[in-house]
Amino acid sequence: MKIKQSQLMNRAGARRPQNIATTQGGDFNIYEPQSTMPAFQRRMPVTTWIRDTFFPGVHTFPTKHVLMDFYKNRQRVAPYVAENSKSINIKRDGFRTDIYTAPFINISRPYDVDLLQNRQFAEQVFNSPTTPQDRAIALMQRDYNELDDMITRREELQVAELLQTGIVTITGYVDDTATVVRTDRIDYGFENIINLTGTSQWDGANPNMLGDLDEAAALVRSAGYNPDFAMFGKNAAWNFLQDEKILKLMDYRRADFGSLAPDERLVNGNGYTYLGRLRKPGIDLFQYDAFYYDDTTEDLHPYIDPDRVVVGSRNLGEMLYGAITQIPENSDNFVTYEGSRVPKVTIDRNSDTKSLLLKSRPVPLPYDVAAWAVINTKVKP
Repeated sequence: MKIKQSQLMNRAGARRPQNIATTQGGDFNIYEPQSTMPAFQRRMPVTTWIRDTFFPGVHTFPTKHVLMDFYKNRQRVAPYVAENSKSINIKRDGFRTDIYTAPFINISRPYDVDLLQNRQFAEQVFNSPTTPQDRAIALMQRDYNELDDMITRREELQVAELLQTGIVTITGYVDDTATVVRTDRIDYGFENIINLTGTSQWDGANPNMLGDLDEAAALVRSAGYNPDFAMFGKNAAWNFLQDEKILKLMDYRRADFGSLAPDERLVNGNGYTYLGRLRKPGIDLFQYDAFYYDDTTEDLHPYIDPDRVVVGSRNLGEMLYGAITQIPENSDNFVTYEGSRVPKVTIDRNSDTKSLLLKSRPVPLPYDVAAWAVINTKVKP
């Protein structure tokens, strides 16, 4: 005779049987054999190719603000004077002083008794030897890595915004609900922007891609720099690789204008692709394929606009980090720290809660905003 499982489960009456455990994934019966698969964990990649290529240096300072003087003379030609005349006094070029205020990042993860008494990721379901103390240590280590990754992505996004627009947008939030409280901008005064319109757009009927790249390189050279680098967005790279004029130049038998040999260098779907080289204007071509998650739009966005091209050279500047002033644990005094990351652990003994905080004040500093140029290959609607 077959006895239905529902009959056994309902002998105690209409109330819920005690041998049924409620989980996030549904109900299961402890009298049925269960299997546990190995946990799957993936730490999403953190790419810093833009920051490391264009702003590899790091400089910390003990204040919230930093002043920097800039001096750049013009490419003057010496004037002629008549014989036996007095010398001509040449006007000195002045310098300018810019002040940079490093934006503040202060992110945290909380811990309480309820969190630490629950089974954590990949923990044994039954008879777990892991104690709440063990869970706290493991969670704090994982959380520190995730918070550090978030700040690193912000640094990469800062540099990407600076290179493409000359402006870093700083939107401050009051809490983790992403409520906008203030938006500031750091405007670096970048002007080397080429905006294409009409049929000259790279997806238009009559683009001149090689001419546009040469014009961007000429802007950089006129400022006294040698461009050797072009970074393409996805659409710009696709249009370039399919352009009949470019492909025809690459196919000339007795002329070497360059080469196209795309080579993807990706890790977990993020990274860059080496596209090739143009001998004129003498630049290596790259496509950046990396993304970040935007909590406000709840979507992934590429660091480089799909229709933009940045032409310049490596080592355009450095990353600055402002000081962090805070009251450390077991102290009544304020202490100022220099560094790219400043951690802190706070404890509320009345509520038995703890928080891990990670703070930073990053801001990119370009040596000269005339050292690179941008091509907007398509008009935005």
